Amino acid sequence: MEARFTQNGWLDTIQCAGYTIPFTANQGFFARKGEKETNIPCTLEGGDLVGCWEGIAVRAAFTQTGDAVRMHIRLENTTSQDLHCCVGFHMGVDTCMETYPQWHKPFFPTLLRCEQTHLWGYYMNTAGNALAVATDAPVASYGIRYNQLADGDYGHRIIGTDIYFLHTGDQPPRHPQNLKCIPGGAVYENTLYLIPVDCQSRIAPTLSRIAGLPMLQAEKYTWERGEKLQYSALGEISAAQLVAPDGSISDGNMTQYGTYTLSVTAANGKQAQASFYCRPNWDFYLNNAAKEAIAKPQKATTHVESFYGLFSAFLAVKHTKDENLLKQAMASADGVLPLMFDFEKYQPIVIPERIQNTALLVSLLVDMYEATVDRKHLDDAAGFADWLIRTKQGNDGVYRKDGRIHYTCVIYIAKAVLELALAEKEVDPAGYARHYHSAKLAVDELVASLDNIDTEGESTLEDGMISCSALQIGMFALTLPETERQPYIAAAKKMMAIHACLEQQIIPDCRCNGASLRYWESQYDLMVMGNMFNSPHGWSAWTAYAHYYLYLLTKEKQYLVSLMNCLGSCAQLMTLQGELRWGYCSQPFMEASTLVPDPEKPLHNGGYRGKYEQRTYGECYIPMISDWYRTDVQKLVGGYEWCPLFLAEETLYVDNQGGCCDNDVHEIFKCIEETVLGKAFVHKNADGSYLTYGCSVVEQEGTCRILPAEGITEIISNF
Repeated sequence: MEARFTQNGWLDTIQCAGYTIPFTANQGFFARKGEKETNIPCTLEGGDLVGCWEGIAVRAAFTQTGDAVRMHIRLENTTSQDLHCCVGFHMGVDTCMETYPQWHKPFFPTLLRCEQTHLWGYYMNTAGNALAVATDAPVASYGIRYNQLADGDYGHRIIGTDIYFLHTGDQPPRHPQNLKCIPGGAVYENTLYLIPVDCQSRIAPTLSRIAGLPMLQAEKYTWERGEKLQYSALGEISAAQLVAPDGSISDGNMTQYGTYTLSVTAANGKQAQASFYCRPNWDFYLNNAAKEAIAKPQKATTHVESFYGLFSAFLAVKHTKDENLLKQAMASADGVLPLMFDFEKYQPIVIPERIQNTALLVSLLVDMYEATVDRKHLDDAAGFADWLIRTKQGNDGVYRKDGRIHYTCVIYIAKAVLELALAEKEVDPAGYARHYHSAKLAVDELVASLDNIDTEGESTLEDGMISCSALQIGMFALTLPETERQPYIAAAKKMMAIHACLEQQIIPDCRCNGASLRYWESQYDLMVMGNMFNSPHGWSAWTAYAHYYLYLLTKEKQYLVSLMNCLGSCAQLMTLQGELRWGYCSQPFMEASTLVPDPEKPLHNGGYRGKYEQRTYGECYIPMISDWYRTDVQKLVGGYEWCPLFLAEETLYVDNQGGCCDNDVHEIFKCIEETVLGKAFVHKNADGSYLTYGCSVVEQEGTCRILPAEGITEIISNF
């Protein structure tokens, strides 16, 4: 390893064997009072970088050892007055992923996490190389910087990250709470470690060894009732305590549904925390999601996300045969879908180029067919799929927007067509052949292109683009004879290896472990006008699909563990009381103008018009708004509050009251139904032990007995 510096004294690159970690010019100290932020200019003095801002003297000194770069940081309040302000450091790691193949060079900020005594985390590139980071002393918080577009909206790229030594805002309880100001005459000192690590599995042990941190890690972050918690703790732990959901001290037996919190202290005084969740059975989530799809109305808009709850409703009917729910779901579908789609001509009414709307209608109609056994739904699905193939699929197999933009992986166009084909296989052989061929052409192109594809919105290494490619490749591979699967398996594995930098794989937090790192939906789904890591979000389920198919194809343990941790964190968007929330903000602090109910403008149906207020978010669940932000009567509106409505060749700027996309959270329950509902998983480890989900294993006299924990109809095992 070799650290190289600019003429100004800041980091330029860290050169490692086989890879380079790039830094940008946006590096150094900054301060903020109110909304005004100021970069603190520094000059080289005797090898140190020094500067001053309003009485705060700052100093940074770099040293390099064989395996780490250390930066000693010193802040001094040279006045006699307590200074309440934010003071931090622009890390400078190049995180901006823009286009193929450029996005293979930067390092995504996969994890930053504050503990009471320190910060730790890592940046990762698409090859799996990482830059682990840690501090020796407490820091108040951290921040993510997003690009802004010309119209003022936040974009789809991360342009930098910040560590806040001081922060005046409220922070999560795990953070130190005494770093809101620097007293007069006081000095704050810290050491930042920058440690190249060649793979993710080495991050925790490396941080424990070099930075002296206690590192908590587990295989499972979501558990089932009756299981015994297991975890590992790196470092010399002097004290540990596990608190159950009811606040009592637990012995590790999972006897209560909810969150268990583990706190440890190392011999050197460093503290760390982890959390684990004990979940109800999977049918609890699907059944309650169906109820919430009725309680938080589905809407007719320019966006499929507005009626995604119909998936939960019809999939629940498929399993429960609940006639009352079926009537409610059909009434909702009949009120919404004909406003968006022409069921006589089999074509969309609004924004035909937004082809994911039509593709997901095909998927929904297949689920309606399976729930009702009404052949009309299958025929309708075929009609809309044929429109997609005829008008949007090129000879190369790609489903395109505007005849130009690669849209196969905007949600999952080929998966929807393949779902239809599989439903047709026994009842309509000709339809099956036609639709299977279309899906095959699209998937074969994905295998050939890998990550050289496009996505919706601004170009970036986008979570959904990568995971939806992998999941479609994996799902299609499962339809092939085993002798023909290998090229597809290799491509899906490659895509999910690239995707690993966008996943919360080692964070010791059951609320988000396994979820994907998305960050721009809040401004469209909820009108929370700022970017945040919403992790998990409904689209995190795409990661779960991809891992599920890869586990079935390979029986490699990593995919099973990732699937279950991802769905475990996603499922927690449903409370134990059955209330569905939109997503989880995994950042510690962000402020944004937020659409909230206006009590002075009620609607006759119990809803409200909205107004904007400034709100603060940090490591918190964010509620949906469809329960109160709705149309006064069922009508077609824009997908979100300021989205124009496209009808044929016209663009109509209409009152978009009720337009929002928060029902996309129901992708989670669509995924649960396909991947884990009614299934038990048994994976035999190399040492002969068993990793189980949905069951337990008892060996007696050479016989392996699998004991289901819930209503199991299928057992998936690797032995």
